[in-house]
Amino acid sequence: GKASSAYRARNVFDQISQPTNMSYSAMINAYGLNGSGREAVQLYRQIPTEIIDDIINLCVLNACSHSSLINEAEEIFRNIPIEKRTEKIYSTMIDCYNRSILVNKAEELLNQYEESHSPCYSMYMSFLSAARNQRDPLLAQKMFDRIEPYLKDQDIYATSAQVLLANTYALAGDSATASTIRTKMNQSGLKKLAGLSWTVVNGKVSKFRAHDRSHKQSKEIYAELERLTNELKGHGYQCDASWISRPMMNDETEECVLSGHSERLAIAFNLIQRPIPKRIQIMKNLRVCGDCHTFTKRVAEVRQCTIIVRDANRTHHFYPDGRCSCGDFF
Repeated sequence: GKASSAYRARNVFDQISQPTNMSYSAMINAYGLNGSGREAVQLYRQIPTEIIDDIINLCVLNACSHSSLINEAEEIFRNIPIEKRTEKIYSTMIDCYNRSILVNKAEELLNQYEESHSPCYSMYMSFLSAARNQRDPLLAQKMFDRIEPYLKDQDIYATSAQVLLANTYALAGDSATASTIRTKMNQSGLKKLAGLSWTVVNGKVSKFRAHDRSHKQSKEIYAELERLTNELKGHGYQCDASWISRPMMNDETEECVLSGHSERLAIAFNLIQRPIPKRIQIMKNLRVCGDCHTFTKRVAEVRQCTIIVRDANRTHHFYPDGRCSCGDFF
């Protein structure tokens, strides 16, 4: 399932004569990662009640979250006794609401949780992600202000929260505020995690970082990337500069910054192989940005191949018909 083959996972699962809670949770998780939320819920409803545990509930709610299955998630959440609703269960249900732009419901659940619990970082990250996706700096600032007092000794969350806040302002067109936030981050010593992508070609793993030129075939990779970008422009692609998450240098263009993202280098590397592969698989340590998501959809369509990108949150299957398995819901 984690290798983007939910159907193969199901083949293995079907060979288990008496599935355990671990078997069910692994299969439901495989469906969820690969955008098959309905299949995850269907399997969940077949599980004997007595073996349903926290992990199974968490996996199915996560699958619902990534497929925008709000009614199904609410039904499952309601059926979990209050005393068994763990921090992770609440976090996943809040994330489910936020991904479907039901921020008010998410905030109600957050307030309910905090009546008897300390603030949970992951819940606020969910709100900040929702604010970024909705390009809503007011929501982002509101939630950042609520969690900021608790971030003093949490460098990882503090960095992620400020990056999401800055990106939200940038996406909303307020580049000045975004730049101020990033400058303060640099001054405080907080560093954004570098984007990395891995792909396997001819049995060997190749790793790329953003704007990487260390690969021995970098010249060919960048030439292919330029050809590919120009080809996509002919099919209506335009780069979305609002996804640029750092200050630009004087000699940089918006297209240049976005074209250097690590997953694009990995895609171009696959496309210079002969024969050209019909299936490209990439793993990325961060979430795919909106512009790279659009770019990869167009590549799969124009070059008639399947591109699978497993990012920090889920697996995207980009098909030759121009669709992504996430339904542009990520």
